[in-house]
Amino acid sequence: MMPKVDVTVAICTHNRTDGLRECLETLIKQDTGNLFTYEIVVIHTGSKGTPEAIEEISRKTDVPIRGIRNPHEGTVSARNRGFSEARGDWIAMFDDDQVAEPQWLRALWLVAQENNAKNVGGLLHLRLPEGCDRKLSQRCRRMLGETVKWETPRPYTRQEGPGTGNQMIHRSVIDQVGNFDQAFVLRGHDTDLYRRIRMAGLESWFSPHAVGYHIIPQYRLEDSFFKETSLHNGWSFARRDRLELGIFAAIGLATLRAGQALFVNVPRLGISILRGDREDILDSRIRVWRAEGYVRSIFYMALPWPFTQNRFFQKYEFRGEKHFPAAT
Repeated sequence: MMPKVDVTVAICTHNRTDGLRECLETLIKQDTGNLFTYEIVVIHTGSKGTPEAIEEISRKTDVPIRGIRNPHEGTVSARNRGFSEARGDWIAMFDDDQVAEPQWLRALWLVAQENNAKNVGGLLHLRLPEGCDRKLSQRCRRMLGETVKWETPRPYTRQEGPGTGNQMIHRSVIDQVGNFDQAFVLRGHDTDLYRRIRMAGLESWFSPHAVGYHIIPQYRLEDSFFKETSLHNGWSFARRDRLELGIFAAIGLATLRAGQALFVNVPRLGISILRGDREDILDSRIRVWRAEGYVRSIFYMALPWPFTQNRFFQKYEFRGEKHFPAAT
């Protein structure tokens, strides 16, 4: 029988062997200060080279590392499998395209203990491709995974919550509010979980010293990536508001967003195009795309028959009938 640990670090991976190897190299070197024990669990699809990479890293450390093959595809399913496989009362989530500072896990632990918090998140910086000198807007950087940069530990807000790339959560929270909702197939499952945690009256805290770096490949700097991500974000925000506020309030918000996009964001985009500022153009387009995803999704949820939008939703692969609760 394997000994119990305090924290399980859960990673989901698929066809990213080199990134996983680099990630694990930083996770086996965590400085715990002898405050807690931890293990690493890698949930994978059995892609070529992944089991071998796990075995290779496990030979370098005394930190227990387990590879778990998940028969179901998708990140959300894998994250839920990480919850069920964890031997620790705390589950820390990290991504296979990230690397961690040596103090990362201990910083999460200390903020949790000092503030009696059962859900904590940390700071993620971006590591852009070598030679990239683009001056990305804050909006673009956040879409690439960069987190809020508060300087001191503090509670999260309704607008700002922890993301699964840098988060530690107590098992009792999952028992209380449930696993990730697999209706959020592509994006938004972390936002939805945080919504349920907040509605349960549980406070979540931010740790500025729990630092990781999100490694950004070149394709994620293309406009097409930002467009698809913006539309998906609009959909996930729409579903959050639909569940939390009700469909009528969500329709009101959608109407306001549509007006803002038409009378503020579109003119702003036109001005940016005239100026020829590439990054400002992209930032303005993101505002419009996000509003489009939100408005389309809300009106589909409210009136699915006249607002089917089949071609739009199928193109971006984030609508399925099971993803939307029936309008009330």
